[in-house]
Amino acid sequence: MIRKIFSPVALSVSAMVLLMSGCSDDTTASSSVSQASKPAEVAPVATPAPVAEAPKTVEADEFAYKVEPKKVADNVWCFFGALEMPTRENGGEMANNCFIKGDDSYVVWDTGPSYVYAKQAYAAMAKEAGELPVKYVIISHEHDDHWFGNSYYKDVHGAEIIGPEAINLDFEIGSTDHRMFDILSEDALGDTKVIHVDKFYKEITDLNLAGIDLQYVPVGNAHSKEDFFLWMPSNKLILAGDIVMNGRVTSNRDGSVEGSIAALETINAKDWEVLIPGHGFIIDKTATDEYVEYFTMMRDRIEAAMDEGIDETGIVEAVPMVEFKDKPLYEALHGLNVSRAYQEYDMGL
Repeated sequence: MIRKIFSPVALSVSAMVLLMSGCSDDTTASSSVSQASKPAEVAPVATPAPVAEAPKTVEADEFAYKVEPKKVADNVWCFFGALEMPTRENGGEMANNCFIKGDDSYVVWDTGPSYVYAKQAYAAMAKEAGELPVKYVIISHEHDDHWFGNSYYKDVHGAEIIGPEAINLDFEIGSTDHRMFDILSEDALGDTKVIHVDKFYKEITDLNLAGIDLQYVPVGNAHSKEDFFLWMPSNKLILAGDIVMNGRVTSNRDGSVEGSIAALETINAKDWEVLIPGHGFIIDKTATDEYVEYFTMMRDRIEAAMDEGIDETGIVEAVPMVEFKDKPLYEALHGLNVSRAYQEYDMGL
């Protein structure tokens, strides 16, 4: 089984070149000529049926995303984002999302940062595994880098969208005062708009979508207000969303240390062999190790510092967690995570 998936930033740009559809060679049977020089009749050649052209990966006026699907399990492919913050330059392509191939359609897990990203990811997937419709989309949580591609799958495929109710409560239809709209260029956004979920669940729910047995598991406030993971028992596969990250420091701006630790325990109680994090490339049985260590260490060191009388003015300096200082986004996010965790333990926020 794969241990790591290499960063898509390092992938060959040849994956972005339009794949030209192949044409069969014309072959014509040679006709013989009789001794009387009378030409033999040649059977008419049937006109070949037209071949459907695969969707273009990138249109000329679109931002060129570095989309390349990686097969991670039977009938499951994922796109892996860069270990970066969302920027105009990367088009917000920094989260992981996946396609599960069913009997007659795809189930998509998270849709990425924009309509254009989702459109290009689908085109790349159609070339990789077949041009099937997307009938179902399942969303892990409400952060917009994971679901602003909903509009492509709703507008083009008419997909049913399953996800957290928090999206419907916190994102007004027609609104544009959101992070991806502020950061991304027009050629990356395209027809991006807020699309609400069609169904939401509050309890563990067993689903059969496109002939695939899945379990949608809510874990409450872990990384965001309302987090879910998806378990595929037949493949021993978990799609974790941002409940799990590795290779970088997380953002805990809306999250809970205790909630994250509890969610990780729930994940690790399942029978799984492959786990796709919301961000990161480690997908084997060690996929959750960094996150468990990060939050357990943060909890223990913050509680120890509070016992020594350190308050909010000194807590970041007291809990540097230098073990993670070489991880991407440490400088940008770790101090904020410690401050947020202090509020959780001091005031129960």
